[in-house]
Amino acid sequence: MSCMGRVEMDWLILAFLGTIFFSGAGVLDKLLLSNCTNDFTAYIVCQTLIQQLFIIPVLLFAEIEFTYPGSLIALLFGCMQIFPTFFYMKALQTEEVSKVSALECVYPVFIFMGSIILFGEMLDLKCCAGGAMLILGTFILSYKRGGSLHNTDSRYAKMLKGITSVSPTIKLFMAYWILTAIYYLALKYLLNSMSEWNFHVWSSIGTLIVIMPLMSRQSIRTGVKNIFGRGGLAVGALISEEALQFLGHIFSLFAYAIGSVTLVSSVGALQPVLTVILIMILGAMAPKLARRLDEKTDRESLAQKGVAFLVVLIGIYFVS
Repeated sequence: MSCMGRVEMDWLILAFLGTIFFSGAGVLDKLLLSNCTNDFTAYIVCQTLIQQLFIIPVLLFAEIEFTYPGSLIALLFGCMQIFPTFFYMKALQTEEVSKVSALECVYPVFIFMGSIILFGEMLDLKCCAGGAMLILGTFILSYKRGGSLHNTDSRYAKMLKGITSVSPTIKLFMAYWILTAIYYLALKYLLNSMSEWNFHVWSSIGTLIVIMPLMSRQSIRTGVKNIFGRGGLAVGALISEEALQFLGHIFSLFAYAIGSVTLVSSVGALQPVLTVILIMILGAMAPKLARRLDEKTDRESLAQKGVAFLVVLIGIYFVS
């Protein structure tokens, strides 16, 4: 295999592994938000506090340094990234985790447009088709059948009655897509001048800085105390969730460093399919726990997810 071929395979493997870890973290997020707290702001504060634990081994084994302006920009984007997280957690409270992960992964469309303008990236037709299939798969998974229309006999109403509609949580994701696309486009630029480990550390500190003012609110402090007071099982699940987030972030950082920002983000569209697979595994191993995710398992929902699964697999084949 040529050097170029190895690089192409490396970014794909790294991006795929990152997506697996992010999928597992998403399932744990849903379980924790459904069973431990309904205060997603306090939950995000707990996440950020535990996130700092994973900086310690990086500081011990990696060469971390402050560079200007790279470290300051990483701090800034760590601060900015907390805002899409709020939209994500809010959506996760009200929607199936598989559909939230599907909506989450629409941001590659915005990355594709930005990478053409900023980096002059040009993709061949096969890669473009693969990226389009990945995004199409997420839309199929995010569709839900439209509600009935009352008190009308119009021809247009009858036409609309059976048409599917996008999950209402899409409103929460409009800002999420734009902010996340900006984040990853800036990430690609920053990784040209600083290491992946340096970016992770400084962006994590930036996230910590922005959540600290929230701790001044009594309701947030009470919410954080309640979450940590749920017992060892809940705290262990939260630490596991952040461990998966850490691994997903690290693998993704290295993938973005060597791969096309558009293609790496498109592989992330596999997340909803992997989420469904993880839920099925959880359902087989721990049915009672899986039922707490409130995932629909009727024939129509399973068929919808199956079609989405097939479309995404075809997309992954084209991209790879």
